[in-house]
Amino acid sequence: MADLGDRKKAMEDQYFQDAERSIKLKSRMDRLLAQWIAGLIGRDDVAGYGAEITDARFKGGGDAGVLSKAISDLQAAGQNVSEQDVAAKMSEFLVEAAGQP
Repeated sequence: MADLGDRKKAMEDQYFQDAERSIKLKSRMDRLLAQWIAGLIGRDDVAGYGAEITDARFKGGGDAGVLSKAISDLQAAGQNVSEQDVAAKMSEFLVEAAGQP
């Protein structure tokens, strides 16, 4: 029985480590995306905009919420960037974020 308990504990620990890694990875991707979009829309407060992107992730349903906010902000600033272009940048930034420590 102790082996089963140890195994269960190890699986739980692995699950939480994986979840933490995923959250950190998405956070790094969001920061990169915020920097890119802030440059396009002429926003100087990149950290503040990054917080807005993070809020969109947690309030708006993950990547879909971030994508929706990004598109909305770009359109409001008069930038003609397609949803596909923003999604491609998100994928690019995810790969870049994965390479960061």
